[in-house]
Amino acid sequence: MDAALIIAVMVLVTLGVTMVYSASALNAARYTGDGAFFVKRQILFALLGLIVLVAASMIPYEFWKRSVIPMLLVTIVLLAAVIGPLGHRANGASRWFRIGPFSVQVAEFAKLVVVMYMARYLGNRGELVQKEGTYLIRPLFVVSIMIVLVLMEPDLGTAIFIGLLAVCILFAAGVRISALLGLTLATLPVIVFLIARVGFRMQRIKAFINPWEEYDGPGFQLVQSFVAFGQGGLFGTGLGSGKSKLFFLPESHTDFILAVVGEELGFIGVAITLSLFAVFLVQGMKAASKAPDPFGTLLAAGLTIMIGLQALINCMVALGLLPTKGMPLPFVSYGGSSLIASMAAAGIVLNVSWAGRTE
Repeated sequence: MDAALIIAVMVLVTLGVTMVYSASALNAARYTGDGAFFVKRQILFALLGLIVLVAASMIPYEFWKRSVIPMLLVTIVLLAAVIGPLGHRANGASRWFRIGPFSVQVAEFAKLVVVMYMARYLGNRGELVQKEGTYLIRPLFVVSIMIVLVLMEPDLGTAIFIGLLAVCILFAAGVRISALLGLTLATLPVIVFLIARVGFRMQRIKAFINPWEEYDGPGFQLVQSFVAFGQGGLFGTGLGSGKSKLFFLPESHTDFILAVVGEELGFIGVAITLSLFAVFLVQGMKAASKAPDPFGTLLAAGLTIMIGLQALINCMVALGLLPTKGMPLPFVSYGGSSLIASMAAAGIVLNVSWAGRTE
């Protein structure tokens, strides 16, 4: 097994549990009466994720090639069901299934299925997808169905992410740059329209451009993130000593957990966190390059890109380089669906890596 990849994942998960406790204890005590409420759940998610990682690393990756079509159909049905009466609605969105005290976000697992499906389709057709644009119609149609269903939740950010992920996998498969550029330019007007027609999305764009002007509204969270990074300096204020979590920084244990890392562990802590993601990316791409077949190559590359792209977007949002979007930091942010899906991705990459080493 790839020791460097395993160590990177385990350290990130451990860091996540630690920072979730530090960031959430006060809020948990205030709203639930138990300061360890969120961290106890995160530990449970981490243990379940570890089981999933071990299982995924032991299942031959060819299994996903045989199983992806039924999985795709089930995922589409679940995405359709979650926007109906079976879905759990919160803050005007219906993105979760409620199972007892826990919520499952289907879109997090849909990302895995998109990678598996595109790896199967593109891997089976070799150079044909590089020469004939007509071979791209079917996968783009299937991915578009999933994007539309996610948009109906509504969740524009995740829908855009799935589209970006699909484009990255097409690039990894060798599709011409001109075709990818044309596809991107064709979708930009749709994205602009979807943003412009909804008031709160336009407010987020304004807050991104000048968060201080929108400090009393949508810019508040971003400004507080800046303050947290600024207070951290080079070495941080010390684990547990940050002030941003004292009801200043919203979502401090989920989407903006990197700001808490920056405040309490400083630039050094952020640099170590990003270095661990860099190790994951390098080892994942090594696994892809040594995979025994095209499906394994695209599967490992796609899952590595999925983790890396999500981490990049989360970091850029926290640093004010992208408009605010609710996207967790893989392995680190609080949340069962994201953590378990990320651990599953890591386990599959480990299996592809193992298969490449034994060839």
